[in-house]
Amino acid sequence: MRSIVEPGVFTRPHTGLRFAAAAEATSDFDPNRKLPLAGEPGWQSAGGPPGHPFRSLPRSLEVSIPAMGGRLVRIHLVGIFALIPIERGESAGRTGAQVQVLDGRQVAVRQGLVCGRHYSDARELEPLCRLNGDGTSLETVGRAPTEQGPRRVDLLTLDVDGLAGDGRLRFVAAETEASFVIFDVLFEYEPAPTCPFRGRGGGVSLAELGSVVRVADRVRFGHALRQLEEGVRACDDLDEARSIALTFMAVVAAALLEMGAPREMHRFQLEAARRLDRLRSTGEIAETSRTLVAEIVSPVLSRPSATGDALIDRALAIVERNFGKNLQDTQVADQLGLSTSHFRHLFKQATGQPFHRYLISLRLEKARQTLLEQDVPVSEVARLVGFVSAAHFSRAFQKRFSVAPSALRQSRR
Repeated sequence: MRSIVEPGVFTRPHTGLRFAAAAEATSDFDPNRKLPLAGEPGWQSAGGPPGHPFRSLPRSLEVSIPAMGGRLVRIHLVGIFALIPIERGESAGRTGAQVQVLDGRQVAVRQGLVCGRHYSDARELEPLCRLNGDGTSLETVGRAPTEQGPRRVDLLTLDVDGLAGDGRLRFVAAETEASFVIFDVLFEYEPAPTCPFRGRGGGVSLAELGSVVRVADRVRFGHALRQLEEGVRACDDLDEARSIALTFMAVVAAALLEMGAPREMHRFQLEAARRLDRLRSTGEIAETSRTLVAEIVSPVLSRPSATGDALIDRALAIVERNFGKNLQDTQVADQLGLSTSHFRHLFKQATGQPFHRYLISLRLEKARQTLLEQDVPVSEVARLVGFVSAAHFSRAFQKRFSVAPSALRQSRR
């Protein structure tokens, strides 16, 4: 049963910045989800240095939440986060705004927006696409024109699983120079599920594929293989189909080499390219690619996935979006409606690892990605991915990757 996305209602200015690149936005994390955009002027919060005209703008926005008769599971904010260049007074880890969901006078959900995690300088137009580990995700959906040039427009998604619809959303900007522009606030509902085995979530991106292999996530790797096969079969051009397959294999091979696979892995890629070049249909390329990839990962993913995959899919989606929180297997089991012992049994059968070990591996992979892609202090990276102690994080990181976090950071410069 597909979720329903409804726009929230809020007071807009008569004039102002607009984002109308398309009638609707899509999410890389769930390509089937369509997000309708109003194309109207956006609301803007106060910001700027002392004396700046933006300082007179309001700092809070209230949005009516439509009552849909289902469970409110996600809130999507489309906007510029943040408009004012972050050059002074803003440091990674500072909370620049807060999103609140109010049920009557009570605040049912409170999510702080942190500099470097949920917002950054929107002059940087390189597209973003990341899960933050605190139940939020951030991805770029386009650009908006301003008098100072184009600014990146992002989709900020907050998980609010289990809330009833109706109520209000409040966006509150802190006393900061960052100014936020909100074009659309969208509320995603799911009807009450009729089957406890129905999973949810999007596909596996190439950016995540290496991590999926290193963590030995059998369930998600199975999804990735199906995506590969479907993507290749959908190609109209044989060269495009071969390119997709070889790119997929290259990412898998690189992950295996990092895990200590012999250098003959390079020869596998060359032989795979020659073999695919002789094939004359996308169906043959899809089947052969799937077989070749399955063969090279079999030493890592040797045991088959167990039954209960629908539940494990949902568990993995919960972990993927909340790895930075104090997440326990008891909490996940409770959300799935399982006893803790039964959940532990299913999870280890499906992934080959106990829950805690899988979570630590995922946190370290996310930390590695952050260190390579963002200028966030090592201590802050440790906190963001869920480590209480920076020293513990450094020891675990060096044990897994044979390099200290600070040394890895230096290597990218």
